[in-house]
Amino acid sequence: MIEKKLEDQTDEELLISLADGETKALDYLYLRHSGRVLAYAKKRGLSAEKADEVLQIVFMQVFRKKHLYDPKHKALAWIYVITRSELKDYRKKENRTDLEWDDKLSQTEAPSPNIEHEEEASVLLNELKPREQEALRLRYLDELEYDEMARRMKTSDSNIRQLVSRALKALRRKNERR
Repeated sequence: MIEKKLEDQTDEELLISLADGETKALDYLYLRHSGRVLAYAKKRGLSAEKADEVLQIVFMQVFRKKHLYDPKHKALAWIYVITRSELKDYRKKENRTDLEWDDKLSQTEAPSPNIEHEEEASVLLNELKPREQEALRLRYLDELEYDEMARRMKTSDSNIRQLVSRALKALRRKNERR
């Protein structure tokens, strides 16, 4: 079978190529869709500078999440899902810059554990129950929303929130004992 050149591939094929390690595929996706993503961000009220920041974040996320793309969905729709999510996160961060973080606003009772080394984090994570480990990995490493986590773990949204909260509390306790 003769492989298509990258410039001749569909968006879906480019995402598959990207997931298979062909990093140049991201360049073609960027060339094809950066204008649309930028216009979308501007239509949502962002200045040109902020819209450009979001654009860069979106394509970094496309690269980071390339392995999560499901070819049964249109590539552009998948990119727009990432764009909407990043716009939402950007607005949250923008609103928070005027306020200092207050742990009382958190859903959990105490601040997150202060872990400076990846190895230490790994050791602490391994002390948790497997479902708690999975929940924290999905939430903080894969950066999934609670509803997506619930679907993947085949449970309710509220159960996932409880699981994450419980796991963070357990990590805090274990970290304080060290």
